[in-house]
Amino acid sequence: MGTKTGKTWRAHNLLAKTRAVDYLFLDRRIRALIEGVLGPRVQVNVTTLFNVLPGETRQFLHQDDGLWPIPRPHPHFVCNALIALDDYDLENGATHIVPYSHKWHDRKVDQDIETTRVVMRSGTMLMWEGGLWHGGGANTSKDRERLGFFMSHNVAYLRPQEIQLVSVPRETVKQMPTELQRLLGYHRFGIGVDGRDPIDVLYDGNVFNPTAKLAQEWRGTQDGIGR
Repeated sequence: MGTKTGKTWRAHNLLAKTRAVDYLFLDRRIRALIEGVLGPRVQVNVTTLFNVLPGETRQFLHQDDGLWPIPRPHPHFVCNALIALDDYDLENGATHIVPYSHKWHDRKVDQDIETTRVVMRSGTMLMWEGGLWHGGGANTSKDRERLGFFMSHNVAYLRPQEIQLVSVPRETVKQMPTELQRLLGYHRFGIGVDGRDPIDVLYDGNVFNPTAKLAQEWRGTQDGIGR
C-alpha cells in the first residue's frame, strides 16, 4: 500500500481478532493526547498491525485525513499513533515526516521535500495530527523486519475507515469495557436508536423504544401526526 514493491504485511480490524490491544485504547495518557487534539467525542478509526519486510521501498508522503473531502483549512478530525514493536532506524525504514506540514493548508503534498526521520526504540510511540505529511521509510536491511501497531482515531461525527459497528461481532463487543464500546461507535449521537442508548440496544437487541407511543395512538389527537 503506497509502495512500489508491496513487501509489507498488514492485519486490519484487530479489535475483532484479539483483546491484546484493548488496553492501548483505554490508556489515560494516550486518551488525553488524542482528546487534546480532537476533543472529547472521538471514535476508533483504524487498527492495523503491520510488518515491513527487507526490500520494501519507501512509502509516498501522504496525509491521513485526505480520505474525507473537506476543504482545508478545517478543524482537526484525525489523530494517529504508531507504536514501534521493533527498533526503527534509518536502515530498516524509520518513518519520514515533514514537521509543521499539517498547518500548510494551501499546499499539495510535495514528494521531493526534505523530511525528518523518526528513529524509535521498540515500545515507543509516535503521534501525529491527520494532516501531517508523512510516509514509511524504505527497509534497506538484509534481514531485519519492522513491526508496528497503528491506531487511528477520528471525531465521532465522521464515518471511520473501518466500520467498527459491523467489523467487530456484537458478542465480542459485549465482552469489552463500556468505554471501549463507546469508542467503537456505541455512543448516543442525537436520536440514537429510536431514542435509546446504543449500548442498551447492544445487550437487549430491541431497536424499537418500548416506551414510545405507537402511531395509532397519535392519530386524531390534537398534537399528533395524524392531525
